[in-house]
Amino acid sequence: MHLYAGLVPGRATTFNPTLYQAGRPLELQVRKSYSPDLPSRVTATISKVLSMTMSVVLDVTFQTRHGLPVHHVLKLYDRRFGSCLREVDGDRVAPHTQENEAAFEAFVRRGMMPGFLRHRHERNDPEESVLPVGAREFLDEPNRTEGLAKYEAALWQDCSEHFECETKAYHRLAKLQGTVVPHLYAYVSLLSATKPATIIPPEVAPYFEVRGILLERIDGYCLDNLTLGPLPKNLRTWQHIIQLAADAAYEINKHGIIMEDCTPRNVVVDGKSQTPRIVDLAQCMFRDEMVSEWYKSGWHEDEDWDPELEYWEQVSTTCNPGAIAAVMANRIYRKTGAKLEFRYPDWSEIFAKIRRRREEAAARARKTPRRQGR
Repeated sequence: MHLYAGLVPGRATTFNPTLYQAGRPLELQVRKSYSPDLPSRVTATISKVLSMTMSVVLDVTFQTRHGLPVHHVLKLYDRRFGSCLREVDGDRVAPHTQENEAAFEAFVRRGMMPGFLRHRHERNDPEESVLPVGAREFLDEPNRTEGLAKYEAALWQDCSEHFECETKAYHRLAKLQGTVVPHLYAYVSLLSATKPATIIPPEVAPYFEVRGILLERIDGYCLDNLTLGPLPKNLRTWQHIIQLAADAAYEINKHGIIMEDCTPRNVVVDGKSQTPRIVDLAQCMFRDEMVSEWYKSGWHEDEDWDPELEYWEQVSTTCNPGAIAAVMANRIYRKTGAKLEFRYPDWSEIFAKIRRRREEAAARARKTPRRQGR
């Protein structure tokens, strides 16, 4: 049984209240800005809590350098909150408590974090383990306090990786911001996060930092909720919107990114233009990093192996466009009985083009005379 699957009889437990409630101000330090209108420090007021699953997603308002109020979406990678992030068994969630935080702080102060993070990273190496080590597994440790500390440490690592992944994805999709994905305005850190009980050394301060991003606010609706409303006069309206969402996912693939979490719930549709945006990029694989790992594993020693072909085979297997359109097609069929057809990438033709280019390049290389050394 998990040590924190529920309250422990005979033990007083004090839960930490959430910081994220409508009307509450949050102090943000702007770490990197992509907008000249953003001051270095922002007081953002929460207008609405949009989601608290893997991360905290908030609709916020604040003033620019010119004193103008603006609406943005603030996404925070906060290990302390999140129904999916802190799920331990089915639908049960291990809430963040004062006991958890005290155990984590003591763990950090003892200098245990670097070694723990290194060890978990090695255990999660795909070549070493088929199944990654989830944070919840540390709650099974015999020493309760140590288990709670490692649980929080693992969640910190997960949140850190999600932040690094999402910011990397937005950087690589700079040309698609505003059309396929929202605009990214800044990287921020939360200044009003719960602070440690006493002063801590600067080298461990990052373990208590909550990082986040400021994004364009899309006024519209989630694609996941499309079939919950009334039927349109013409189902082609739905078909067009869903096709655009599938095309957006494919466009991201063409920029060297495969989304590991790609579903209709991660698509927001602009209410005016009826055009979709992909809004969750915290769990992705990147082509250059994948190729690097393949070379390290010696895949290139097979003379018939091609990294570009391998990447697109991975893309076709994951099929981000289908993860959106096929799911929505099934829902629409159940609701209306209508079978909508969607256009997907022609994987066979994509593979054939890659092979033809490879053959043409090899033929040119054979025809080009080698320069004789002097």
